[in-house]
Amino acid sequence: MSLNKFLIFFLLCSCSSTQTTTYNIELNNTDSRIDSRLVINVEYLKQDIVKVTSQIFPKNSAEIESYKLVYDMKFREDYKDEFNGVCIGPRWQEYGPGEFTHILSSNNNFKKEISGTLTPNEGDRCKNYYYYLRFLEITMVSNETYLIGVATDYAEEYPDAPNVWLRNKKGEIEKIGTTNINKYSLNFELSK
Repeated sequence: MSLNKFLIFFLLCSCSSTQTTTYNIELNNTDSRIDSRLVINVEYLKQDIVKVTSQIFPKNSAEIESYKLVYDMKFREDYKDEFNGVCIGPRWQEYGPGEFTHILSSNNNFKKEISGTLTPNEGDRCKNYYYYLRFLEITMVSNETYLIGVATDYAEEYPDAPNVWLRNKKGEIEKIGTTNINKYSLNFELSK
């Protein structure tokens, strides 16, 4: 490797850092069509730019059309410091601060990324932001949709973890079992 190539490689590596978290999603019965592995990468590109990449590796990719993942920031009382203000969080491209959605389809190898800016907002003195997966939907090629419980949903549009609901082609919903997911357990952290 030439000196110039080595210096470029070194600069690229030193300008960013990546944190990777992996979760297995498994249905606790004999139907393993939705069993998958979720990988979340948090990459700090510059001092104030962060990129979050979600990728799912399904056990049976031929049967799955897409995944819908909705991430949200945890409430203020979950933070472990003495600051009593409100955490606003990074400004996500296309979404602004707060929650963002990733649609992972077979067309993009079940992968999606989003960038955000960690610039200080007025009144936001938080140094860390805790995100969790609030909703997880798996749409099958057969047009059935699995609603996976990953967090508490007070509106009762989604199941609480660890429950799984199946919405069939007619729009009818039934509970079909549970997963290995605990409430709020699919998460990641961002730091300024």
